[in-house]
Amino acid sequence: MSKTNKVSAVFTDAEKEAVIAKITQAKAALPFLISLTIDERRTLRKMGSKSVDYVRQCLEGAKAFPNELKKSFDVAEMEKDYNLINNLLGLQIACQELSDLINDTLMAGGIEAMAAADDVYATLKISAKRDGSVKSIVDKIAERFKGQGKTTINKSV
Repeated sequence: MSKTNKVSAVFTDAEKEAVIAKITQAKAALPFLISLTIDERRTLRKMGSKSVDYVRQCLEGAKAFPNELKKSFDVAEMEKDYNLINNLLGLQIACQELSDLINDTLMAGGIEAMAAADDVYATLKISAKRDGSVKSIVDKIAERFKGQGKTTINKSV
């Protein structure tokens, strides 16, 4: 059975640095982003996808009936928060898609790299039995499996 790679690409150090620079530029364009503590993440009330409509409807109500609110209530700040959330949600979707693509490519590439490495290791182990010069690299590779016991390599990947 022949193996086909899902991933066959070159991504150079220079390309990686260029992408990281663009990510850094994107972060710089969003200087208001914050980082919450673990405790804040756990205890603060969260806004789910259904809550966006709730906030929008309440904002409409605040704008329609400003005299019903406390004098200290800042409708403009609420609208600013709503607009920020609405725009960041679109950005989050685009970033999540990119993150998912990176994760899937890492997984597929890792699976392919491990399968290739398994083939190399299995072949070198056989060669080491008849060629002593190969034994040193096989011993070095075998250190990765120390303490794991005997396992068989799944060649159906």
